[in-house]
Amino acid sequence: MATLIDSPEFTANEIYEIQQTDPVEGAGAGASFSGIGLSNEPHQQLANRTAFLYGRQNTNIANIAALQSFVAGFTGSLMTAGYLKIPLTDVSRGPVIAIIQWGYYALAQQSIPNDTQYTVAWPIPFPNAILLPPLATNVYYQTGGANTAASVVSYGVSGATFVLDVPGALSKAANLPPEQSNGFSWLAIGF
Repeated sequence: MATLIDSPEFTANEIYEIQQTDPVEGAGAGASFSGIGLSNEPHQQLANRTAFLYGRQNTNIANIAALQSFVAGFTGSLMTAGYLKIPLTDVSRGPVIAIIQWGYYALAQQSIPNDTQYTVAWPIPFPNAILLPPLATNVYYQTGGANTAASVVSYGVSGATFVLDVPGALSKAANLPPEQSNGFSWLAIGF
């Protein structure tokens, strides 16, 4: 049994309509439409269009799968201590996942008379490195005017040590009451 060989192409509004006066003509040497014959031409055109659309469908399915895989890389946790993973292609490192992490170290309206260090574990470890020193800010409950600052002492891929820095000499010289803090918030970026 002979079959039509489809060729993926799309030509709009050009499917041949067999006329009432057209003779029945099958495929053969010297037949019209490059040898497939008048009666086979509409079938050939539809087969070509079907092959074209089938190829486009397969391309679209592959592109959708690639997009779904890319979107699945965006994960995170929107908790008080949370993170966001962002897949990207770095110009020097290639494909990486950037990670932004944040958190809040709560203190119950605690008086901070001296510099005090606190250790924080990141919600998830950074697989490679931290890009910048983590940022921190004190959350005042009450200030005596000495302006306690939150700063990073040391950091790594698993966590950091922060200090609530009380300017002791200034507060003692001015006879100010100790600073009171509700804690500090922090932000770390890495990959």
